Amino acid sequence: MQTQGVLQHFYDTEVAKRRLKYLLLLEDYFQASKEQLAEEFRKSFQKVCVELAQQQSLHQKGPIAHITFSMLRTEMLAGRHDYLVEGTDEEWFFDLHPLLTTYDASWAHRFLEQYIQELSLYSKTFMGAITQADIERIKLQEAHHFHQYILSLARYALPDIVRCPEYMALERDVAVEIRIGEFMDINEVVYSEDFAMKDNEEIKAWLEENLENEYPFEVFSRLNLANGHYNGIDIRYAFFQKANLTHCHMRDSLLIGANFRDSQLVGTDLSFSMIHEVDFSNSQLQGANFQQVQGASGLLDRQKWEMPGYLPVRFTDANLEGANFELANLRGACFLGANVKDTQFAGANLEKAIFSKEAREYLELDAFQTASVIWK
Repeated sequence: MQTQGVLQHFYDTEVAKRRLKYLLLLEDYFQASKEQLAEEFRKSFQKVCVELAQQQSLHQKGPIAHITFSMLRTEMLAGRHDYLVEGTDEEWFFDLHPLLTTYDASWAHRFLEQYIQELSLYSKTFMGAITQADIERIKLQEAHHFHQYILSLARYALPDIVRCPEYMALERDVAVEIRIGEFMDINEVVYSEDFAMKDNEEIKAWLEENLENEYPFEVFSRLNLANGHYNGIDIRYAFFQKANLTHCHMRDSLLIGANFRDSQLVGTDLSFSMIHEVDFSNSQLQGANFQQVQGASGLLDRQKWEMPGYLPVRFTDANLEGANFELANLRGACFLGANVKDTQFAGANLEKAIFSKEAREYLELDAFQTASVIWK
């Protein structure tokens, strides 16, 4: 078999199989350790904020507009997994005095190292047909799978972290984006805020057009969008903190990763929607309709890996009085501190969903549901 054919055979038969093995190991570690990892991320982020504040106090830095975490492939080849962290003003990459520091992402990429080490050892059975350079190329190709967990951690941790005094004390631009990606390459928004004045009616009319690929990652915070007709809308990872979405029609929508913290969704219809990773913490959801929503946490299929498992849907401290979750899939959802008086969960999947012990007297769960939930 020619060398190229051997390499292709090796990739087809060994790489995918061993990739799945180590991604599942990382998935289980991440889901079990995300609170500890979020705390470590918080400390690192606070340090960044302190250093930015010092720059601002010396008039070396204007209002902060971007904080970017970048994977460095050259470092990765050397077995190091520090991400470059850049704090910049509105000029972004053209900022003349960017803050430059690092974030240690080895908690995720150590699984990549173990994976590549196993591949490297197995490659020796091919009698030199697979070289160390081939293994290094595979490592660079495979790194983005493991990198996805850094994004998941940031999305999980940042909604709480941005309330820390170190961040709040920064002089910030009218719009701020926190991004994670590759150095001087593609990156994704993991948190965004925008304090620019927006016309409620204009934004509402724009959303009601239900355009394709227009709304994900956009910021709609503090807007009055009540009584809107948004059925079937795609607002994945959009930001709606402190928005008024009372009595809206959002049936059969893609809401994955959307942030509705501190928002008003009284009487809103979200039935049959995808609500994985949505954050409804401290929101008013009285009488909201969540019938048959899909919001299970974790991997949907462990036989294959396409992306990190979903984070839990968060209803922490939300008012869910009279809300309807009939036949909803809410595996792993967090209801700590939520008002669940008269909330309906008939036929809902509540496996490993977390409720406050005080909620027991208000919940009407069947025997299977009662045994499936976690009481804290």
